[in-house]
Amino acid sequence: MNHALGSDATTFSGTLLASDVDHIFTNLKSDLTRIDIGSEKWKILILEAIGKWPLASEKFDGEIWYYLIGGEAFDWRLLAYRLMRGCDLFSRSEKCLDWVSAPMLFGGFQESDFMRFLGVDKFRAHLSYFYGVTVEQALIVAVEEEITHRRVSGGRELTDRALELAYEILYNSSRDQLWNVYKLENGVKATRPNSRYRYAHSLGEEDAFTYWLHKLRLEESDPAKIASDTRKGLATLERIRKNDVRRQAIMHSDRLRSGII
Repeated sequence: MNHALGSDATTFSGTLLASDVDHIFTNLKSDLTRIDIGSEKWKILILEAIGKWPLASEKFDGEIWYYLIGGEAFDWRLLAYRLMRGCDLFSRSEKCLDWVSAPMLFGGFQESDFMRFLGVDKFRAHLSYFYGVTVEQALIVAVEEEITHRRVSGGRELTDRALELAYEILYNSSRDQLWNVYKLENGVKATRPNSRYRYAHSLGEEDAFTYWLHKLRLEESDPAKIASDTRKGLATLERIRKNDVRRQAIMHSDRLRSGII
């Protein structure tokens, strides 16, 4: 089951979409064989392929991969991972996984270059994903950390219920209640109450839920609160990024000492 990405692509038939995808992979594989993965060129090739990609979602490896959430938020990293996996890049260099895992707004490129590679529509949808999913997730983490700090410093036991308070603080309901409302509003099939998997959701569902939470918070908050929460989420994301940089530096140093590289 494939769905087209972008207004122009919605008129394509399934056959044409499949043909476009095959063409993108054929060209990308050919281009990647001629370059050094140690350079930055391979990233540009991936981003340019993303700019041409026509599918909003597809069934791959037994799962539905959602690249565009709610017709608004575009997860370029997931699509980059899909392209690199399809081209077997991960066997050539671990830098590939590091790149799509790093929480950088424009993948390490200048904003103007990143927009040129992806195209204006996908670039705007990427910003929607960044603020609506990535920053929103960081905001939830920030509030959970605040709750943890208050309880630990007060000598109280930290429980799952304490962390659930983050959702009540941000969205005025428990996470389970919010999930139920989300499923009702979006026609998501509810899992059977007695199912052992009733709390399990795919990565795509989690991202869609987070984006829905983001929009819910914007609707119910005043501009000053929205701005404050956004700054908190961005600050947490930056801290995560710096910690990741330090982690990478330590791993690199350990490898140098052990003679692995």
